Amino acid sequence: MMQGNELARWNMLEEFFNTSESYKINVFTSSSCTFCNEALEAAQEAARKFNRLNLPIEVVETSVDEKPEVIEALNAIALPMILIGNSQIIGLPRAEDIEQVLHHTMLTGIF
Repeated sequence: MMQGNELARWNMLEEFFNTSESYKINVFTSSSCTFCNEALEAAQEAARKFNRLNLPIEVVETSVDEKPEVIEALNAIALPMILIGNSQIIGLPRAEDIEQVLHHTMLTGIF
């Protein structure tokens, strides 16, 4: 059974998990992050490849400047951070790295 703090944390993070027909790539950024724009571009490139195959992928950027509580709730240690299902990518990934995590997530059904 979840305790009060765990339940509040889960409710806050719920928006980052898939509840629709499309999959989500959540990219957490900050205005002071050197590589965040490049990580966002890599996520968008990976999503475009999947979209061409009729696999809807939604890229969602969340600025931790506007939602600092997300950092603590996700136990994030650095930015950029990408969350796909229950998988995290910390740092600057290549589009291929994101695609690999998407493939794994789709195949295992852990979204």
